[in-house]
Amino acid sequence: MFQHADTLHLDAARIAIGGHSAGGNLATAISLWNAEQTHPVTLIAQILDYPPLDLATDPADKPFFKEAIPTEQARQFNAMYIARAEDAYHHLASPLYAAQLEALPRTLILTAEHDSLAQEAQQYAKRLQAAGVHVEHLEFAGQPHAFTHHGDANVALQAWQRIADFLRHVFQSAKRS
Repeated sequence: MFQHADTLHLDAARIAIGGHSAGGNLATAISLWNAEQTHPVTLIAQILDYPPLDLATDPADKPFFKEAIPTEQARQFNAMYIARAEDAYHHLASPLYAAQLEALPRTLILTAEHDSLAQEAQQYAKRLQAAGVHVEHLEFAGQPHAFTHHGDANVALQAWQRIADFLRHVFQSAKRS
């Protein structure tokens, strides 16, 4: 996208990345990987919506809610993502274990109260903040994993509106720079 920004009619100075669930994991892994590059591209923001950020902790050891992803299914998801158990501690698989967070872009993290992944996302938000990254974390009370796609329509709309407002703000701020 950055190499072909002109062809794609993109403003390469105003690109954000984000994702829901596993997409949130991939988005922050890309942000981490990018920050490690000799010549990183400019990402102005990342949006992580109920992301799994700790694949090393057994899903059975995470908080359990009846609405949460079943433990065995969560283990299957993890197994599809990592080849060997020790790979689960790699920061690009489990961003919660990343040593360097300072160069990451402004971040919005949305979590669901009744999601077994919420705790690790909350911890990640605290680590980002401690590293000096501007981070906003919103937890949606009483909501399960994937609530922005399969939950209460009014609550989902609130989350989507916050994402839109966040993007509007970072894009406008980048335009002024």
